[in-house]
Amino acid sequence: MKVEQIKIEEILPYDQNPRDNSSAVEKVADSIKEFGWQQPIVVDEEKIILAGHTRHLAALSMGVKEVPVLIAKV
Repeated sequence: MKVEQIKIEEILPYDQNPRDNSSAVEKVADSIKEFGWQQPIVVDEEKIILAGHTRHLAALSMGVKEVPVLIAKV
């Protein structure tokens, strides 16, 4: 598997995600600004988020156009 840069608007949140991490978005955005992307967003082949909903929201809040993504073959 390789990490790819994908336009953020191509990525879709998993609508059954049980977590509400909205309180962490600002801290994650600050971390990305300070340290860069240390972990990509993991999506399936349809570009639905499997892991990284908070990173996705943080990127949206920062106005990021492309994000690092790992496409999992599920």
